[in-house]
Amino acid sequence: MEGLRGLAVLLVFFVHYGAQLAHASGLAPPALGMALQTLGHAGVDLFFVLSGYLIYRMLLGRARPYLPFLARRVQRLYPAFLVVLALQLGIALASVSGGGLPPGAGDRAWLLLANLLLLPGLFTITPIVIVAWSLSYEMAFYLAMPPLVAALQLRRWPAAARVAAMLAAVGLMLATDWAHGRMGMFAAGMLLVETMPLLAALARRGPWLDLAAGAAVLLCGGLLLAGPGGQANFLGLFLAGFLLPAAAFAGAGPVARGLAWRPLRWLGNMSYSYYLVHGLVLEVVFHALKLAGPGLAGLGGAAWWVLLAPAFLATLVGSAALFLAVERPFSILPAGAARRPAPAAGLAAAE
Repeated sequence: MEGLRGLAVLLVFFVHYGAQLAHASGLAPPALGMALQTLGHAGVDLFFVLSGYLIYRMLLGRARPYLPFLARRVQRLYPAFLVVLALQLGIALASVSGGGLPPGAGDRAWLLLANLLLLPGLFTITPIVIVAWSLSYEMAFYLAMPPLVAALQLRRWPAAARVAAMLAAVGLMLATDWAHGRMGMFAAGMLLVETMPLLAALARRGPWLDLAAGAAVLLCGGLLLAGPGGQANFLGLFLAGFLLPAAAFAGAGPVARGLAWRPLRWLGNMSYSYYLVHGLVLEVVFHALKLAGPGLAGLGGAAWWVLLAPAFLATLVGSAALFLAVERPFSILPAGAARRPAPAAGLAAAE
């Protein structure tokens, strides 16, 4: 789980690294950089899969009081988010251009309220924190799933009926070309919960699950790079988002061993803080380099390679600071508490 989360934020890093470098210098990334920037968008979809897996497994296991469940979700999401929101807002207000904020005080107050309520993403509202749109999807999932499980009495359904209902819902979403179709990735994680016994049996029979996961990842990458968009991209993401965690959770082969690599797990352990703050750190780094003189543009095509390691290191430092100072003490239950937190998944879905 930690390795998958580390992979997800690593993918997202390449999206914002390439975009911030191009914005600061006007230089186009090399072919590899462009490819990684395109593929990096899949990191958020992987987070949705992991959230779907953990939250659905939690709710299917036993009934949970709704308000305490939501309170725990708020505790996980908001402390680190509020700090990054305050930093981003302060930088915007201090800038001469206003940092993209609307000019009127009333409009600014409304934008701030909408961001505090995690409405960007669900509605056409500019996020102050660039990645906040995905938190809107997460919160909508947290709000909707407990009453849905309770109202439909899903715990009483046969597993096959629940799987059929999930696939039908995803099919309907595709058929109607729903504007928030990426929410369908939560269903891939929910399907993992339902099919885990079958997947574990398959993993015991040989390397088939690892081979299927590898083929699905290659197919998904090919679709994303070819750029057909729409339903084809979603189906590739859905298949890879299902099979890659399946090989990680149910098997003990190369996929599981690779995702258990300690540096990747270390990154995954603070993935929520990293996800929130890495874009802001990159913005500050490239703005400082731009102010320092023309050296950035002078690097030419080598800029992407030369700055990659220093920029990534800067994001690690900023993320570790946010994790240690805010997320760990305020969002994660302290060691020795009556309830131990479950392993975190998704953006911030730990129990």
